[in-house]
Amino acid sequence: MITLKTLKWDNCFSYGKDNNINLNNSTLTQLVGTNGMGKSSIPLIIEEALYNKNSKGIKKADIQNRFVNAGYNIQLSFAVEDTDYSIDVRRSRGSIKVKLFEGAEDISSHTATNTYKTVEQILGLDFKTFTQLVYQNTNASLQFLTATDANRKKFLIDLLNLEDYVAYYDVFRELARTSGQELAELDGKSKTIVKWLNDNKLDDSTILPMIKLPEYSEEDEKGLRNLLVDFENISEKNQKINENNTYKQLFAQLDMKLIQSGLEEPESFDDLISKKGRVGGYVSEWEKKEEKYKNLEGTCPTCEQPITENFVERWILEAREQVESHKEQVELLDTEIQSRIAEKNTYNKYKEEKNKFEDLYSRVDRDLPTEVHNADDLQEKITTLKERISHAKSQIQEIATENEERTKKNTRVQVILEQTAEFETELEGITDKLSKVEEKAGHIEVLKKAFSTNGLIAYKIENMVKELEDLANDYLAELSDGRFSINFVVTNDKLNVEVTDNGNIIDITALSSGELTRVNTATLIAIRKLMSSISKSRINVLFLDEVINVLDEQGREKLVEVLLREEGLNTYIVSHGWTHPLLDKIEVLKTDNISRLE
Repeated sequence: MITLKTLKWDNCFSYGKDNNINLNNSTLTQLVGTNGMGKSSIPLIIEEALYNKNSKGIKKADIQNRFVNAGYNIQLSFAVEDTDYSIDVRRSRGSIKVKLFEGAEDISSHTATNTYKTVEQILGLDFKTFTQLVYQNTNASLQFLTATDANRKKFLIDLLNLEDYVAYYDVFRELARTSGQELAELDGKSKTIVKWLNDNKLDDSTILPMIKLPEYSEEDEKGLRNLLVDFENISEKNQKINENNTYKQLFAQLDMKLIQSGLEEPESFDDLISKKGRVGGYVSEWEKKEEKYKNLEGTCPTCEQPITENFVERWILEAREQVESHKEQVELLDTEIQSRIAEKNTYNKYKEEKNKFEDLYSRVDRDLPTEVHNADDLQEKITTLKERISHAKSQIQEIATENEERTKKNTRVQVILEQTAEFETELEGITDKLSKVEEKAGHIEVLKKAFSTNGLIAYKIENMVKELEDLANDYLAELSDGRFSINFVVTNDKLNVEVTDNGNIIDITALSSGELTRVNTATLIAIRKLMSSISKSRINVLFLDEVINVLDEQGREKLVEVLLREEGLNTYIVSHGWTHPLLDKIEVLKTDNISRLE
């Protein structure tokens, strides 16, 4: 049993701050106000608190009072069986915070989405069922009687907590589908294998031996090609042989001893020549000094000091010694330079011989014969080779063709023998598996039919619908003074509705608004009573929005009498102005665009 207790809210829809209503206070309460006051907003606020959405699809930004524009808060306390819960919703600046309490313990999740999932699990009702049980008006009622037959049956499946049967049916239907696919696949494989075995029966499975090919040398082909080339280019070939012989003679005349000496390039002697020039300059310089010293007479031409004859002779002697010393150096340097020139000449000859060796070595063709070809001899050799090669090829081609045919036959025989053995083994396994799958598929098909809407579900609904029909007719008899009755007929996967007016069957769409309201209300209360005995989907609150507007005075009185007798149901009759003097009344007023409850 779900018991909605107290609802408090701030700034929702047309309301301002500090609004509250006790949802479990009275069996029947009138909720009165003119259009636009916010009467129908209260069930929407309850929906937002428990499911984070509303049946009118109003966006979150439009829920807050646009004249206050300060977000909104909703607090709702409720109980499921004997456990008390409360939920606190606060939304501002596009963000929402949700707190869920079980007693005093905070059982909220980290996200608002998961918290609302927890609420739905606690209630055991999805949003659609909740709204249909809590709120009904003349425009969007329970939609049970006017729905299609199939949808009406689906509604009862959800309402009577038969979803597990549907879930089992989906499971067995999927198993039946996969089993059918497996059967079709196995049957297809079996037929394919049988057809292959019938199409590939062997009359002769003998493996033929291969015929040995005659020996054939590829050297004959190569020799023939060379001879043909030689014959086509005999003049040019003979010229090459003669040139090659000349290269061989020149190669034999080379100084191999010098080539093999491996001489290294001698050092440059440019520095010696430069040094010889400098030393020769010193010789000339000292010879000039000697002549200058010989011409000195008593006085130094530079400092004008008197000098002795001995002093002059000493200078002349020193100059001569320098001249002789540097001349000796010049002779030594000249000797070294001549030696270097000789080494250079020897090295140049070595390089020249080595270059000749490399050039001639690259020119000599060692594969060429030394003797020139004779055209007649070549032609004879070519003819002989051609005949030998042609005969060998002819034999090889004949044998190769025969061996190819034998290979094809042998390969086919081997493949068929191998595949036949594999297919026979596979067919045995498939046949065994096919038998097991067929047996399993048969069991699954039985279960699928049992849990289909025509099986156990239809059986349960048919039994429950009879009780629903009796309850609905009890209420409808009171609301219509026995004029109308309703009959539910279960056929296949549909639930048909028949309405009788004084014993005459009529189409439900032919009922007037007041008549349809009586039938709808009677059915709704009957469904609630049925759920109270068989289902966990029981809830204490019902809003009947402007339902009494289409009823006459007698119909309103009858409705009040019926609702007052309902146990565990707190009904709110929403109207524009009609009131009953003996019922609790809440009036919705609006001042300066702000609604309030009084």
